[in-house]
Amino acid sequence: MQSLKDLFIVGPGPSSSHTIGPFKICLDYIKNCLTGKKVNCITVILFQSLALTGKGHLTDKIILSTLKDYKTEIRFDTVTKTEHPNTMAFETVFCDGSHNKTTYISYGGGTIGKKGQKVEFRDVYPFNSFDELTRLMEEENTDDIFSIISRYEDPDILEFGKSILGKMFEVIKSGCNEKGFLPGSLKLKRIAGDLYEKAQKIPSSEERTAVILSSFAYAAAEQNASGRFVVTSPTCGSSGVVPSVLYYEYIYFDKSTDDLAKALLVGGLIGDFVKTNASVSGAVHGCQAEIGTASCMAAASLSYLNGLSCHQIEYASEVAMEHFLGLTCDPVDGYVQIPCIERNAMASLHAYSSFLFAKNISPLRHNEVSFDNVVKAMKMTGDSLSNDYKETSLGGLAGIIK
Repeated sequence: MQSLKDLFIVGPGPSSSHTIGPFKICLDYIKNCLTGKKVNCITVILFQSLALTGKGHLTDKIILSTLKDYKTEIRFDTVTKTEHPNTMAFETVFCDGSHNKTTYISYGGGTIGKKGQKVEFRDVYPFNSFDELTRLMEEENTDDIFSIISRYEDPDILEFGKSILGKMFEVIKSGCNEKGFLPGSLKLKRIAGDLYEKAQKIPSSEERTAVILSSFAYAAAEQNASGRFVVTSPTCGSSGVVPSVLYYEYIYFDKSTDDLAKALLVGGLIGDFVKTNASVSGAVHGCQAEIGTASCMAAASLSYLNGLSCHQIEYASEVAMEHFLGLTCDPVDGYVQIPCIERNAMASLHAYSSFLFAKNISPLRHNEVSFDNVVKAMKMTGDSLSNDYKETSLGGLAGIIK
């Protein structure tokens, strides 16, 4: 299984598959196909999900910005069927009359590759599932998941986690301080800062906690929707969930950055299991793959941070994913705004509830559904979903709200 450094990626929102992926693809194409050559013109062709939601996801803007030194035209091909829904092709004419055509795939979570070439991951773990992790921990006589992470990752993995954590917190702070409207035709007002201010006046501690968590998730999701740089956790579209719960613990419970970074990485390992055995891309398995995974990552992080056992961490992760099964990816008008921003907030609350379930229910009864079981169910469900519900803006809310 791959390194957590390949899961948490900093890049431009609003979509890891539709902006970070194309951003990295353009950089790779420049480096490997354009450097040292005189270019007449470039045509970039976007297929399927990239074509159907590319405008709302700012795919065209990130491509034109990255290829600003070249004469570039973008074509949206919504008819041609490709093996992967996030496929894009370059057709370049050079000044000497020669041509180049190269096709790439944006796999989700910022992972990219050329069509026909196997994506090379940096495998660092000798296990691929929670069950395999548990067996290894039993052999090693340890109940500390981070000790396993630190053994197989680079020596600087904790510093990496702290750096990622800092970037996540910066996104929330900046998002809470911004006013105005999000870009695009939906004219959606930013409310994160107002929501946080409102929370301070709520007398009930339970309601106040829920509104504060929501305001933090809104802040990150609104920044993502604006095309700002965020951290994939595991994707841009779900980048408000994990940061919101950890920032809450940091602000209100004075948790140390070391402990928070360890919790972040433990949650990341849960996301890695999903990415390895299913997908974290909404274009492949629907929003259950994005928001569902983010919620189980956040639940695992909260559980680890608050001293729950490995069994309870698994329970929290399983509960969080189980109750998002079948969740469709249906961004209205192609923007990562409705229902995406509100969905980040709901997922943060769901993650917190899943942590409480693990803390209070798991000691009373053994859970019959394992985390590995629910990941298999998520993949099976995602495989059977209609393409209308896989980040195409053709079905669900996107099909109704015009």
